[in-house]
Amino acid sequence: MTSSIPAPDFPASELPKYPMRRRCPFQVPAEYEELRNTNPVAQVRLWDNRSASLLTRYEDIRAVLRSPAISSDPKRPNFPFLSEAERVGKTQDGSFQRMDGAEHSRHRRLIIPFFTVRRMENLRPMVRELVRQLLEELVTKPSPVDFFHEFALVVSSTVACMLLGVPYRDHEFFQVQSAVRIDHTASTAEVEEATEKLLDYLGDLLDERTADPRDDVMSFMAEQVASGELTRDEAVMDANLLLLGGHETTANMITLGTLVLLENPEQLARMTSKEVSVTNAVEELLRFTSITQSNASRIATEDIEVGGHTIPAGEGVIAAVSAANWDGTIFPEPEVLDLGRKEARQHMTFGYGVHQCVGQALARMELEVVFETLFDVIPGLRVAAPVDELRFKHDSAFYGLHELPVTW
Repeated sequence: MTSSIPAPDFPASELPKYPMRRRCPFQVPAEYEELRNTNPVAQVRLWDNRSASLLTRYEDIRAVLRSPAISSDPKRPNFPFLSEAERVGKTQDGSFQRMDGAEHSRHRRLIIPFFTVRRMENLRPMVRELVRQLLEELVTKPSPVDFFHEFALVVSSTVACMLLGVPYRDHEFFQVQSAVRIDHTASTAEVEEATEKLLDYLGDLLDERTADPRDDVMSFMAEQVASGELTRDEAVMDANLLLLGGHETTANMITLGTLVLLENPEQLARMTSKEVSVTNAVEELLRFTSITQSNASRIATEDIEVGGHTIPAGEGVIAAVSAANWDGTIFPEPEVLDLGRKEARQHMTFGYGVHQCVGQALARMELEVVFETLFDVIPGLRVAAPVDELRFKHDSAFYGLHELPVTW
């Protein structure tokens, strides 16, 4: 039997507030499990007192993310934003991530050849050499050092710059602007300014590659603009998406994953002894940490049935992929880190359906290289501060740490 989600007969201000906050730094919000068991298609209150449907069951989320009746376009009325900063950032974002249907597919098809598994495997030796070199340099510095800024962000930014054709010398500039764009506490003016700076920078770089093409993504996009396949604005927007996704998410995952391993020495030993493969370990870390905090915000373009309920056209939908990653019907004892977990790769950290992350093969390869090399070069690595004194990114689109002091 299907039922429509009833409109609340009380003010929206009395609905559960979303987003929920992680109480334990290594666990997704506790409310997800309660809602999954009692109200898996729940009405929640957003920052502007509008409501949206929050999904917390794995199968419901997967069904919604593959549905053609769900849109990713933030310019549609009643699209569910998680903050004013996110509203500004997403409505300024004209990349293919915010498109639907044929237009989204057209953009995605152009980019995918640069992020195939085969291409990423060809890059593995270079990334392995980079990671080892950076780690060997790290241990020459006075400890403690900030693992996030001195290593994780350097790895991810260097690789992203190489692929895209962005000069690494500009890394501080784009790292600062990108961090503002995903900060839910940033002001409207700050997000607008950061976005404009990034787009102007990438536009200038696109023009440079038009005049002086190289073997990188920016040069390819310049060719597509010249051929009329993309407009200049479209190319710049897509490049902005790739630059943000290429360094920010992976750097946070490297840092948080390292902390999780150090806090679970028995699991770390299983990986370093090769009892479990680093490939499976990475999948479990991706599931367990679930760093995507914004989850998948969508809007229904027509009535859609989800888990026995009908979400009406025009309703905002939040597919909590982090909740899906902790659904005990798919991942038994989800709160337990198990690097040998057989079903780990079923996680949805990279999304699901047509909008899943185009750079997931790159991220997987980088994480595998880092975690197979890190404890070989620095077997005595340890955290140089109590976990409860570390600053976690509760208000960012991507969960992680502001810094991670380590020693050896």
